[in-house]
Amino acid sequence: MRKITLTFGIMAFCLMAKSQTPYYYYYSGEKQYLSLNTEYVFLSVKQQQLPDSIQQRNIRSAAFRADNSDKMYYQNRQGTNRFYTRLNLDSNLSDTQYLNLLSDMKRQNRDAIISPYFKFSNGDKVGLSNFFVGGEVPSPLRGRRVRS
Repeated sequence: MRKITLTFGIMAFCLMAKSQTPYYYYYSGEKQYLSLNTEYVFLSVKQQQLPDSIQQRNIRSAAFRADNSDKMYYQNRQGTNRFYTRLNLDSNLSDTQYLNLLSDMKRQNRDAIISPYFKFSNGDKVGLSNFFVGGEVPSPLRGRRVRS
């Protein structure tokens, strides 16, 4: 009976360890796991319009917002401001399909910053460029980097 219990315990531990996502951040010294949110993509561009290659995919986007994260860097530089938006993907993609789509979009749009969206264990979404962005992010997370 002890061997069976020990075997099930080891199997449960292995399954738990394997199910951990590679995406995480630290909050108050604790590792907090995230999972990919394949419904959305973060996009930052130099002009307030979708690149042609993204428009051709019939991907919807939210309104563009000015990216003010690097005001000091952009100060007194003409035409260097960036704008960001959230792309809404219609289809349910697997993680692999989603990451392949992002890679393809990056390859076709060298000037664009294209980053994945994530979700917390409670389902809330978070997008990122260099930092978490958007009103959906709980205040303790603003400015925290995500590691993969």
